[in-house]
Amino acid sequence: MKVVEKYKLPSGVELKNRLFFAPISTMEDALDGKITENELAFFRQRTGKVGAIVVASAYVSQNGRGYGNNISISHDRFIPSLSKIAQTIQKNETKAILQIYHGGANAKRRDNTDLLYCVSHQSTYLEGSNDYHELTETEIQKNISDYSKAILRAVKAGFDGVELHVANSYLPNQFLLPNWNLRNDQWGGSLRKRVKFTEEIIKASLRVIQENKETPFALGIRFSLEDTMLMEDNEREKSFKESLAILKILDQLGLDYIHLTSSDCLAKKELNNNSFDLLEIIKQVVIKTPVISSGNLLQSESVEQALQHTELASACRPFIFVPNWAEKIVNQEEVILPEKLLTGETRQTYNIPRNLWRGILETPDWYLYR
Repeated sequence: MKVVEKYKLPSGVELKNRLFFAPISTMEDALDGKITENELAFFRQRTGKVGAIVVASAYVSQNGRGYGNNISISHDRFIPSLSKIAQTIQKNETKAILQIYHGGANAKRRDNTDLLYCVSHQSTYLEGSNDYHELTETEIQKNISDYSKAILRAVKAGFDGVELHVANSYLPNQFLLPNWNLRNDQWGGSLRKRVKFTEEIIKASLRVIQENKETPFALGIRFSLEDTMLMEDNEREKSFKESLAILKILDQLGLDYIHLTSSDCLAKKELNNNSFDLLEIIKQVVIKTPVISSGNLLQSESVEQALQHTELASACRPFIFVPNWAEKIVNQEEVILPEKLLTGETRQTYNIPRNLWRGILETPDWYLYR
């Protein structure tokens, strides 16, 4: 079985198996951005058997926070709090990776007078362009610097790596997508210019890691395969083709991994009126960089099928109700999710933070693969 094999990332970080616990927002952190005991308990119950856990998701600056109750890495004062979760996860050689992000136009306003950053005022995705401030050259450089400082804090906090959130319409993703980015300077317009912001963050991050690491430290990214806000099939296909071109560029930058977002990574993909395996397409484009397949993986059979195409595989939903999901996959045991009514006792049994629990109760079928 490929899943049980060790794997060494390009940086030298060695994984004891091919499984990742993909980032899931517990929405349990204190409003000041510090880790709570409830979140530590959640990860304490789920670590030890999986190769790595990616913790979601720490905002790199105060004006980049996307929602309440999530982790901050915006100042050195958060390093002790971050160290607690890194140490909690690093049990039995499980690697702790921190996902970092900036919300951009999707950030949370701190008060009614607060203006949000946007990549371009002309974007049709903005709700009332008067409420947004288009990033200046100086501010773009400041954002790149904020990412660099966050990387250094993650190193000091004892994490084994960082995952840059370049998906889900956060700031780097907004620079990449043509419907978000209609700038006509060096940061927008052509595809190559739209990639520049993400590329500069990666280069700056790698410099910080190289200058400050004492042990191997990984740098990966989470990447969206298409603009999910597009409704028409032909528009989605065009967006997917652009993503493939972007992946070719990212593949040359020395990343440790590219972590895909997908509703079903084993699905077929229609391209130029032909049907292909999605992961097969990706691995024809991404040659140098390890890929983490993700999306609708539940049983060991589906994980092994994904690993026939990619070096690594991840899931997040199964871990919620099956904390030892990785162990079951390694042992080829059937994964059984709850079928009965979810109760408060269920929440306590699995140490599920209250805010995450509220989200589960709103959409239980999604969380339970129904």
